[in-house]
Amino acid sequence: MVWRELKTKSVLSCIWRALTVSLLCLCFPQVSCLTYAQDSTKLDSTAKPEQQLYEFTFIDAQQQTQTIQATQVLEAQDGGVVMLTRDGRLLTATPEQLKHKKQLGQPFTPLTHEELEQQLKSEFGPDFTITHTKHFTICSQAGKRYSKWCSYLFERLYNVLHNYWNSKEQPLHDPEVPLIAVIFKDRANFEQYASQILGAGTSATHGFYSIQSNRMVLYDLTAAPNERPAFTDADILRKLRKSPFNMATIIHECTHQIAFNIGLHTRFADNPLWLTEGMATYFETPDLRSKTGWRTVGKPNPWRLTQFQNYARSRRPADSLQTLIASDERFQNAETVLDTYAEAWAFSYFLIKTKRRLYEEYLHRIAARKPLIWSTPEERLKEFRSVFGADLRRLDQQFLKYMRQISR
Repeated sequence: MVWRELKTKSVLSCIWRALTVSLLCLCFPQVSCLTYAQDSTKLDSTAKPEQQLYEFTFIDAQQQTQTIQATQVLEAQDGGVVMLTRDGRLLTATPEQLKHKKQLGQPFTPLTHEELEQQLKSEFGPDFTITHTKHFTICSQAGKRYSKWCSYLFERLYNVLHNYWNSKEQPLHDPEVPLIAVIFKDRANFEQYASQILGAGTSATHGFYSIQSNRMVLYDLTAAPNERPAFTDADILRKLRKSPFNMATIIHECTHQIAFNIGLHTRFADNPLWLTEGMATYFETPDLRSKTGWRTVGKPNPWRLTQFQNYARSRRPADSLQTLIASDERFQNAETVLDTYAEAWAFSYFLIKTKRRLYEEYLHRIAARKPLIWSTPEERLKEFRSVFGADLRRLDQQFLKYMRQISR
């Protein structure tokens, strides 16, 4: 692990640049991957069970003065701060931007449903409806039936994901901040909003989860020009069957949001993308025979399997597994990204199915990493080998043999 002393401005700008890049779903994820700030700063006591609530006054990027309540994720050497707001967003302020900071003498708590509803209506406008489920807040411009259908899917996925990984040895926790899902009524409205966050990457995705805002952003996949709306669950499933890969988008992004909020991954930490994307693709396979569109976990992912088969047969280099583990670079290359997603799924599938105890040990080691500390490629490989063994060549042979077997 490398800690480096840098000025606050460079530290915070690096954090901001990294965290505004979202974890995108799939088809052509052409945005760069998350590269968290790696530099030494004075970490706040976020590891303590009870975080403290502060009041911050600062000048934002639009030169407007904001006063918010948040907890302090970190404070840099010269006084700049990273703040976690009560609705789950990550904000930054350099020393020049930060005008006032006051500890309020009370613990940090998320917004209540009433406070969150008021905030979201102010942000998105009157044509969005706010509903709350046990774990999610749905801010939807889509029809009531589609919004309700999505809420059932989110909760089912939450319960399955939690039950699948929770254990006495490694217990998971409830989300500390709201799980917000924003659903636009159609593709056009989604693109208008998403382009402000993703830029050119908007055209390549049907939804995304932003680590910076902690929000999942989607649109009504059943809405199409010159077609009647979906009025029933059967209508929704009939429309989604036309493009089941789009359905996988919802599951993929929801898996990211849940995993980053219950202790499987840690926001702002150095999470290897093969691990986070491998888990999301492991869970993403839809089941359109089910009323909720999803009910299975651990089935072979047909799209990823086909892509990996083609990759393994014709263009997979001998060091493919090593480069997947050591670095996120292949996720950032448009020429290799689809193969890399496929290998991340295949390798995760192999480890979960054949070496689950070791996979869980590794998963929880990564989740325990401190925020904003970056591992070198050598350190990533060393940590992986400390769990799975030093002989990557042998592991690669086992991996390829297993994938050939499930391909038959």
